[in-house]
Amino acid sequence: MRIVSLKLRGFRNLQEAAFTFSPRVNLVLGRNGEGKTNFLEALNYFSLGRSHRGSKNEELIGFDHEALHVQLEVEEESGNVLPCEFGLDRQGGRRFRLDGEAVRRRADLVGRLATVFFNPDSIQLVRGGPQERRSFVDQGMAEVDPLYLAALTSLQRTLKQKSGLLRKYKLGLTNPAKTEEELRAWNRELATHAAVVCLGRQDYARLLTPHAAESQRALTDQEDDLVFRYRPQLESVRNLLESDRDIPLKKLPEKEHLEGVIYQEIDYIRGSEMKRGRPLSGPQLDDFAVLLNRRFQPPEKGLDLRVYGSQGETRTAAISLILARSDALFARRRIRPVLFFDDIFSELDRERTLRLQELASRLHQVFIATARKEDVDGWHPDEMKIWNVESGALNEVT
Repeated sequence: MRIVSLKLRGFRNLQEAAFTFSPRVNLVLGRNGEGKTNFLEALNYFSLGRSHRGSKNEELIGFDHEALHVQLEVEEESGNVLPCEFGLDRQGGRRFRLDGEAVRRRADLVGRLATVFFNPDSIQLVRGGPQERRSFVDQGMAEVDPLYLAALTSLQRTLKQKSGLLRKYKLGLTNPAKTEEELRAWNRELATHAAVVCLGRQDYARLLTPHAAESQRALTDQEDDLVFRYRPQLESVRNLLESDRDIPLKKLPEKEHLEGVIYQEIDYIRGSEMKRGRPLSGPQLDDFAVLLNRRFQPPEKGLDLRVYGSQGETRTAAISLILARSDALFARRRIRPVLFFDDIFSELDRERTLRLQELASRLHQVFIATARKEDVDGWHPDEMKIWNVESGALNEVT
């Protein structure tokens, strides 16, 4: 998959312009604050239906504009070129079109433009809290399995309803008998969706691990194995999924059986949840371990990088996991996502930078934004296009 061209108007500080891209490497050079990250944000917005930076839609519209409009041409693996566009206005309007047809739901955009983004915050995948790792897995699994996205959305909606009921009870707005009856119903529905989500997260961790280990070895030239292991919060799920240490080869349990054990566990603490006024257990509290197994070391003795990893080890592990996400997508859907690198090479030594650049551009279209020309010194890939950016204006270097 690659982005063939871009037309934009009214996006942040970027001047109205049109671009045609290299199918391999596209380099954007400029000082901080000139518009490099804004440019990558405009390219990546359609893949998520939102800003990867967490910005509100109105913040994306340029100060002197009432609306923005971005058009992309995306070439799929089949060679078919797909027109994609989106528009936002200050009244809260948001419009997406795919191949000329209006897209009503943001969920319908998932996977149509597949991208993987690297920035200085990527290290939080290892160092950060469980939410960082859950979001990473949920987004990756949603790309490879639309049924997972549907179950995750339903799970989140059910949790919201259950949380609202518990808050109402805590405030004395509903009686105990009625609350217990409704909680049982929400717990049954929660278990149905949670079973799909838990199995999906386990599946994705198994899918990701060998690719992450391969990327880790390519970046470090060492024989250590990187392992990404699912750590369910629910004890019943842990017992079923972790009984076999050989996780990549483990057979997953039946969904219907898992539904039953999940329901039993979360409904067992119904009284405690009513007392506390909030859900106390479920996949919303899951985590994932990032382990580094030295050569000849048993898997259970792996170094927990979140706790004990050096800055270099955690940074390399995060990059390896994010690269593995692109390999996982190709393994399941035969799609090579577009890769974005936003000012990350200053965080790596020169040898590791060159290894990453070569590894990433070998099979993918790559967009690189950097303030330092020396980040790409000594690297001369074929078909590279270069732009200089200043005050939101991008000029191609010929």
